[in-house]
Amino acid sequence: MKTSHYFWGMFFISLGALVLIGNMTDINFQWSTAWKFWPTVLILIGVAIMIKNQVGKGVVAALAGIILALSIYASVSATTSLINSDFEIVIDDDNNPVFDTTYFSQDYSDSIKTAALNFNSGAGSFKLFSTTDKLIDFKAEGLKDLYEVKRNDSGSFSEIFFEMKGKSIKLGKENYKNSVEISLNPNPEWDLNFDVGAASLDLDLTQFKVRKTEINMGAAALRIKYGNLATTSDLNIEAGASDIDILVPKDVACEIKTDAALSSKNFVGFTKIKSDLYRTPNFDNSEKKLYITIDCGVSSIDVQTY
Repeated sequence: MKTSHYFWGMFFISLGALVLIGNMTDINFQWSTAWKFWPTVLILIGVAIMIKNQVGKGVVAALAGIILALSIYASVSATTSLINSDFEIVIDDDNNPVFDTTYFSQDYSDSIKTAALNFNSGAGSFKLFSTTDKLIDFKAEGLKDLYEVKRNDSGSFSEIFFEMKGKSIKLGKENYKNSVEISLNPNPEWDLNFDVGAASLDLDLTQFKVRKTEINMGAAALRIKYGNLATTSDLNIEAGASDIDILVPKDVACEIKTDAALSSKNFVGFTKIKSDLYRTPNFDNSEKKLYITIDCGVSSIDVQTY
């Protein structure tokens, strides 16, 4: 039997079995992780080409077919899960959608020493660049009554939740607009969490003491500029196909860890320590440090000092 027969035979058997099991049972598995193993198929095909023994060729080709089927099923399952749980696309023939500019604000008191912002949205343009005497201010432009704000206080800690009321994207004759400008009080130490879709995210953090920043985004453009007000800060990014630009002050030591094999990386002012690990020359001696971790798909990553 030809090697290709083993490959395609096991591919269709495995794919059919996975679809059948998925339809009949509730598989609790993180499919978004499994699809990353698809390059193994290329490795196994290369091995099969080099092996002279026909039995060995057949075994390797069969394994490649199984892994390819698993990767395809995992990517489709992860995408379907995202669409079903995160947002809804609505075809809207309404010729008069209501667009509005809405302002949200939360009061500040001197007793608040630490604060957290949890920002959850879909596609749009989101900026953070100015200070406020309040704890936090939002200026949202787009469909009327799109967002809501919640707040939890505990002692000297305050947590803000800024979320879309529903993740429906209306497609009609008018252009879709979703723009938010954020202002923070510079006194507390901040933890920032952003969960966005296909978005433009522009964060100027030079005026704030930011302990930790978590960014989870789809196909997005991210620009983030750090200051030197925090002693230690962490930046964790999970992204799809994105354009990522990060600026770090020269007097802040920085370490970058990446899981981005298919991405272009430009780290100006950094020394490569080992595979996927980079540091600025002043890392061991500086009192202030920024730790960056990036896990992304096919992206462009640019980190520079200023």
